[in-house]
Amino acid sequence: MHELYRAPDSALGNGSLIYKPSVLWKVLFFLLVPIELTSQYEAFAYNEYNQPIWWLIASLIIYTTYFVGFFGLAFAKKIGNARFWAFFLPVIIATDIYKLGTVIITMNMAVLKNQMAVLMITPLALFLWFIIFRYRKVFRYIK
Repeated sequence: MHELYRAPDSALGNGSLIYKPSVLWKVLFFLLVPIELTSQYEAFAYNEYNQPIWWLIASLIIYTTYFVGFFGLAFAKKIGNARFWAFFLPVIIATDIYKLGTVIITMNMAVLKNQMAVLMITPLALFLWFIIFRYRKVFRYIK
């Protein structure tokens, strides 16, 4: 029981953690990009919700930035910095909530249909927001 206050010896390795993306992130990226491209094309070509052009352009910039971050997560690329992605997360959340509200108000559906739309879209939106949250968290482990 001598040297009671001495810190224990531990073998700390010099190895650092490196983020290696899963193949599933890459597959999901290549599945979602064509869907987003089609969605953006339809938004500009048809504009069925009569949104102003400035909102369509802002939405295009925001979602392009989102997919740049998703690319960084899927392929372990450092794009920007972690502080930017921490700032961007509330931006994408606010954009998605505004777009969902706009669609629900414009479609003028019954209350039950509105609730069903929200219940179907919410898990997908949470998962997509998780992608940016995850990228911000693993950003420091990307070489």
